[in-house]
Amino acid sequence: MQLSVVRPVERRRGELAACALLGFGAALAAGFLCGEVFGTGGHRRMGRLLRHRLSREPRSPDPGPAVQLARVRGVLAADPVLHGESIEVRRRGRGLELRGWLSTRSGRALAHRLARSAAGELEISNHLLVRGEDDGASVRPADLPTVRPASA
Repeated sequence: MQLSVVRPVERRRGELAACALLGFGAALAAGFLCGEVFGTGGHRRMGRLLRHRLSREPRSPDPGPAVQLARVRGVLAADPVLHGESIEVRRRGRGLELRGWLSTRSGRALAHRLARSAAGELEISNHLLVRGEDDGASVRPADLPTVRPASA
């Protein structure tokens, strides 16, 4: 019966530091990749990138922001529930912003959903307010607690 003899592997200090640095770099790159894919808004960017790379058909040119702004305004003006509401749509950074006052919370949600579907890939900032809720009219002076002076 023969026993194998294993000699301890001698590593130099520079080789160990290089392996540690390589491992740290790989972990850092994996962290950035995971942050882009699963972080705030990154999954949308990665999804667009992957769809663009994996699609075989040529991509149609993206309409300009002015065309999308007009499309969102048209969709909101055409909706019978939102008819008569004061909704302002304007460009804000790389997306669009909705501003104005609506009479109901469901109208606010409907306006945001319609604008998001009509805008395509543009981001929508919803700054719509609801009358009676966001203007402080729901707090009446009779609802406020009264402070009575302490008797001595």
